[in-house]
Amino acid sequence: MAKYKQNLEINKKLTLVGRFVHWADGVEVNGKVLKLSVLIWMAAFAIGQQKTNWQILRGEKVVRAESELPQLAPAKEVMQNNNLQCGEKAVAKTFAIGKLSLDQFTIKKNMENIIADKPMQQMIAAVSQRDTQTASYLVAIAKKESNLGKFSPKDADGKECFNYWGFRGSQNTTKSGYSCFASPEEAVAVVGDRIQYLTQIGKYDTPQKMSVWKCGFDCSWDNPAAVKKWITDVGYYHAKLTDNL
Repeated sequence: MAKYKQNLEINKKLTLVGRFVHWADGVEVNGKVLKLSVLIWMAAFAIGQQKTNWQILRGEKVVRAESELPQLAPAKEVMQNNNLQCGEKAVAKTFAIGKLSLDQFTIKKNMENIIADKPMQQMIAAVSQRDTQTASYLVAIAKKESNLGKFSPKDADGKECFNYWGFRGSQNTTKSGYSCFASPEEAVAVVGDRIQYLTQIGKYDTPQKMSVWKCGFDCSWDNPAAVKKWITDVGYYHAKLTDNL
């Protein structure tokens, strides 16, 4: 009885494998051989089940054909139907339509509706490639200053200067002090850079602040009614150009 209790206490402290070994010790016939056989069998069983991730304790494994698994879209893709180009780093409003962002494309379409058959029509391609703030002020100010090129300065020979903004710079100035540009592209580049500097660096980013274009940094000398009208008109066309952005 004492020996039985002793074996019971030992069994409580042993693992499953240990209990088999202890039981084998108690078998008098070929005890050593049986003990060794049990150890070998248990080791083989453990190794085999580890390889199969102990599937004997799991339900039936479900296997799906690779073709049935959901396929992920490629990292880069070109959607040719609508000319939208997408990439890994694409974020909202930076998808390209040709060389233009969606905002630039919207400005371009709004610009075409406003300019129609005016002389500034030849500048649409160059203007639409500028940032949207610069592009909208290029058109809005040109509308106010020259009715989109209908009334603009000419050089000494009567040649078009492509200055639709009343811009006074150092470029081949006329007798009246207005810049005279060699091409529509040069005009957009020079005047666009000045507007971009004012809006982004100088923070003159509202029609009211942009009145600096009309009367300088202090408009106290100018006719208040004329300044107010300039702000209203430029603001109106600026808003129409940036509509739906």
